[in-house]
Amino acid sequence: MSLADFPRYPLLFGPSPVIHFTAEDLERIQVRPTLGPLAETVKTMSMLRCQQSRAPYGQWRSQVRDRLTPQMTPLSALIPPGSKGVDLPMLTGTASTMEKGVQALLAVPREQLLVEMEFTDRQHKLPAAVWEVAEDGGPARLQLAAAVVAAHQVLVEPYWTRIHACLHAEHVARLRTLAAGGPDRLLALLQSQWVRWRPPFLEVLVPVDYDMPLDGRGIALMPSVFVGQAPSLHQNPNDPTAVPWLVLPPAGDRMEQRHLWNNPRPPGAALAALVGRNRAAVLRTIADGCTTTELADRVGISLAAASQHASVLRDAGLRVRKCYVLRSYAGRSKKGTWHRAGCAGRTIRRCSSWSAWPTGRSTGTRWPRTSRTSPG
Repeated sequence: MSLADFPRYPLLFGPSPVIHFTAEDLERIQVRPTLGPLAETVKTMSMLRCQQSRAPYGQWRSQVRDRLTPQMTPLSALIPPGSKGVDLPMLTGTASTMEKGVQALLAVPREQLLVEMEFTDRQHKLPAAVWEVAEDGGPARLQLAAAVVAAHQVLVEPYWTRIHACLHAEHVARLRTLAAGGPDRLLALLQSQWVRWRPPFLEVLVPVDYDMPLDGRGIALMPSVFVGQAPSLHQNPNDPTAVPWLVLPPAGDRMEQRHLWNNPRPPGAALAALVGRNRAAVLRTIADGCTTTELADRVGISLAAASQHASVLRDAGLRVRKCYVLRSYAGRSKKGTWHRAGCAGRTIRRCSSWSAWPTGRSTGTRWPRTSRTSPG
């Protein structure tokens, strides 16, 4: 659960969380590199649904505000206006890639997600329909995963190279401070209008009356671009022994120096520049397998063009050999061609731009059942 909202005027708040550090806690401070792309994506939606100072996000807001789609609704529904919403990042952990993050989201146990949702619901009422996402393996959970992927492709992925570099620089700087000056120096340098270090207490100015004894667990300091100007404090209510997180923005003007919002790259731009836009879309689409007809429909090209692109990728060793499958339609069998990216093709796709769902419109066709294969 996240013990913070997006405050604009910290001096208006009353009591704030006080983190009690023992000598053992100081020794166990962790400096972690990044929350990961899924967590940053969730935080972007929180930022868009909250009233917060626009600097230094004004340029980013202007670029993305017209690109939100109804597909993202299952994610935004978990983030009531004025709140940081259900703490999905604490449930999924610090997944280093979007693929791992989505897998972790789909695997979150029902009981754990309900605990987080109930915590949010007590402060900010959640819509009635959103509770269905707690059912692991259900359609609502899959729609939530698709919403996160869609939001990531628009809100984070075009900027991720610079964001990751910014977070890496912040991580290195904090590691150097910890190594050279120890934990006391590290916590002292965190001080801002939102954080006060008064040994052995760290006060985080967020609107929550909550003291946090660490009890020897230490704390993990996590940098985040989209946490906003105010930090956020996270505890795992499902595991009282888990290390809490203090998520902070990059220090100083590091974000401005990195020019994070300049010349955003569209998803898959590097791969498209290498092999062409249509062929890049074909490679992304066949990553999870599809027939030639489904490939043409999803990419928006003719059946002949889809077959030609698939053949070129096969000759280049980026697609596995054809499989002749029998599919049953009303009791009749039909022979078709099944395409799937090979190991090299999947590696290229992931390095350029990962997407859990193929681009283009889905046909809603179920995967065919393979009854016979032969080399192509």
